[in-house]
Amino acid sequence: MAEEKDFDEFIEGNESDEELEDALEDSVKEEFKGELEQDIEEMERATFTVKGRECEIAFTRKRIDLYEERHTPIIASFYKNDGMFTFKELSAIAGYGLKLVGDGYFIPNKGEEIVNKLIEANGYPAVYQAVMLALQRDCAFLFMGAQNALSLA
Repeated sequence: MAEEKDFDEFIEGNESDEELEDALEDSVKEEFKGELEQDIEEMERATFTVKGRECEIAFTRKRIDLYEERHTPIIASFYKNDGMFTFKELSAIAGYGLKLVGDGYFIPNKGEEIVNKLIEANGYPAVYQAVMLALQRDCAFLFMGAQNALSLA
């Protein structure tokens, strides 16, 4: 039981405006449902077991902003590396999105440590796929108009 308590120390508290953000996201999803190629509600969530607890990678606009305050913007890295991320970028991005299913996010540094272990255990492709699915599902706005931008480059 003490191990779980230590583990919970690395979970951030619920963000004060998380309910408002979720309500806004729900209304936006409903309004623009026909605009996406795939229904984002149907996109499967990849889960990982960490110390016997189920974790997932999920993003909010706030988590993306927090990541980009300290790192290269996600889309800039994505285009610079032909749709891939460096090992360090993948660890950091996934670390900011790592959370307990139905609970809060990990502190980014601790999340990155855990993600490094997930990459060692599951391989880069599995974690990369989980990050890309989460970004497309939770932050589809990052990829909207991507074909137009690629054709201009």
